[in-house]
Amino acid sequence: MSPRTAGRDILYVAAKAPRPGLAKTRLGRQIGDANAIALYRAFLRDLGARLAPRGARHGYDLGWYITPPDAWPEIGPLLAPQAGVGPMILPQGPGDWTARQVALFAGAAGRGEGRTILIASDSPQLPLATIAEAFRLLAEHDLVLGPVSDGGYYLIGMRGWHDVLGGIPMSTATVTRQIAARAAEQGLSVGWCAPIFDIDEAADLPQLCRVAQARADLPATRAALAACGLLERHGALAAPPAPTLTPFMSPGDGGSDDR
Repeated sequence: MSPRTAGRDILYVAAKAPRPGLAKTRLGRQIGDANAIALYRAFLRDLGARLAPRGARHGYDLGWYITPPDAWPEIGPLLAPQAGVGPMILPQGPGDWTARQVALFAGAAGRGEGRTILIASDSPQLPLATIAEAFRLLAEHDLVLGPVSDGGYYLIGMRGWHDVLGGIPMSTATVTRQIAARAAEQGLSVGWCAPIFDIDEAADLPQLCRVAQARADLPATRAALAACGLLERHGALAAPPAPTLTPFMSPGDGGSDDR
């Protein structure tokens, strides 16, 4: 484990401009681009509403890691107003998703960051408690990962910079396992957050419908699902068994380029 790294704590949300053909492309091919983009806008609204008032209270800053560079005029109006200083807006820059994550974490010290966490924007149900747990884990570990069942991750965080991403292809069934193995090779300690699901394809929507109906903090997602006719279609289905994941089998769109 590396020495404790000084600097501020910050949570970044990886987000794309909600444009057809750019965001939620896999989902768009299955339910139509208009429906997929309406859902993605709702995800951003609900995440923004949940995160903006809470970050400072929990001791971390909030940032948005956006693409393309001109995306903010389309993302910003979807988010809840934030008192005082607004969130940090950081364009992702060029390269594939691996390179853009490397750029974020490699530049953390230069931005005055000690513990840096990046989450995907396609898990609108992400609990605040999970984010708090991720920062707590980074007080004890060099790296933190939050897996999803398809082999990817919805959350990745580092305390300091560690080159555990370079050369690892994203959007594979082994990406999180590869990152953990790279960390082990370097003698780094990895903390694990609880697994959650993400929304990449139509098959993920029944579970989202059930959660949206049960949770009060997903109003935009619930409304978008209803407007698309998805709540009526999927909301009453019986819940499937929860996936059983072990840290090393783990692994979302934190690791997917289809955010």
